[in-house]
Amino acid sequence: MKNKKPAAAEMLQTDEIVKDTLLHVTGLSDLYTQEHLVMVAELAARIAERLSVLPGEIEKIKLAAHLHDIGKHAVPGALLAKPGKLTHHEYELVKTHVDVGTGLLEKLNVSQEVIRMVGEHHERLDGSGYPRGLRGDEISLGGQIIGVADVISALMSKRTYRTAAGTREVGQILMSHTPHQMAPEVVLAALDCLESNVDEVFTLTDQVGDLLDEGRRYH
Repeated sequence: MKNKKPAAAEMLQTDEIVKDTLLHVTGLSDLYTQEHLVMVAELAARIAERLSVLPGEIEKIKLAAHLHDIGKHAVPGALLAKPGKLTHHEYELVKTHVDVGTGLLEKLNVSQEVIRMVGEHHERLDGSGYPRGLRGDEISLGGQIIGVADVISALMSKRTYRTAAGTREVGQILMSHTPHQMAPEVVLAALDCLESNVDEVFTLTDQVGDLLDEGRRYH
């Protein structure tokens, strides 16, 4: 019988494989994507800590958060950056990134827990999310956490077609979707993160941006 790898070693190996794949499929040219992934991962980890999630599970949540948008490589960049409202057809195309991402991770033999969270980050408690229209407890806690962190990062990031939202506005938007779409305990933990750690998270994403800029000089 072969010796089984320790869970931590297996997670580390998987982490390296998927991160390398992520960089390959998204490319280093999309600075917003890279900063967004880091911010979502850091926020998700901090939210999970406040909810007393076990350390090993937090690592899985953080990994899933790093990978949650891996399927967007299949969506035209111009569409993702389009100012204004998407047409129905365009929105349906954007939504395919979830299934594309989980399909890719399946091929990489990533753990089912991580794949499940990646597949749930756009699901909402009232069934209004996608791609499965899951409701309530059908959505894992990790999927809910990443979903909230994803919304926060999107709102607080400046894009060509809109300015970044402040913490007060973000809080108001989150509360307007609670409790029908987002769990109160997850939102409250997220708001606590915004009050105490948001500067630290933004500093980290700025550092990622600096590293990416430095890397481009050699490509």
